[in-house]
Amino acid sequence: NDPCHSHVHSHSHNSASSSHPGIGTFVYRARRPFHPGRLVAFLRQLPVARGLPEDENDVSNDNSNLSTITTSPEAKATLQSTLRSKGFCWCADSHTSAMYWSQAGSSFELSCLGQWWATLPREQWPEGVEEYVLQDFDDCNHVDDDGSNKIETVGDRRQEVVFIGPQFDSNERQVHIQEALDQCLLTPNEYQEYQSIQTNERELQIRFSNSMESKYVNF
Repeated sequence: NDPCHSHVHSHSHNSASSSHPGIGTFVYRARRPFHPGRLVAFLRQLPVARGLPEDENDVSNDNSNLSTITTSPEAKATLQSTLRSKGFCWCADSHTSAMYWSQAGSSFELSCLGQWWATLPREQWPEGVEEYVLQDFDDCNHVDDDGSNKIETVGDRRQEVVFIGPQFDSNERQVHIQEALDQCLLTPNEYQEYQSIQTNERELQIRFSNSMESKYVNF
């Protein structure tokens, strides 16, 4: 089976407030991969008790200070109040795997939905999906290459995660989430290193080791 067939279109995410009084939503978007260690540090600030690695297993090839994030007490309170978060995410340990993040209350799960559409030549796409799929591309002319050319576009690889919680439609709380997650993205130097080895999945897994367990979902 073509793993891309398991992809779920994500444009149902929006920043409109929930129908519940006082509950709002915020959609975080970015076009750079998350550093797995810093992403775990972020997830530990959500009200998650299940689905994250034990502290002693949370290892990385980076120095420990490169796998931490800094948040204010106010931002910590915002993150702790998250009721639900879900959506697509791109982790630096893989250039091919399309990951899905799902947090509900105290539970977190990371799933692999298959490959990003950009990894497949377009002649291999099912008939009739091109217009639909290209809505998620940063450039409709993007074509993955063998790493010999410097291509700045990334296709449909992305962070697109909706957060639901009290007053999450307020600018202050959205800034708390935005700034915390921005720290999880690869730095310019890290991203340059990522690009230099992006065609070698094994090297990515070694350089950006990921202590989070994930399951493969086949719809």
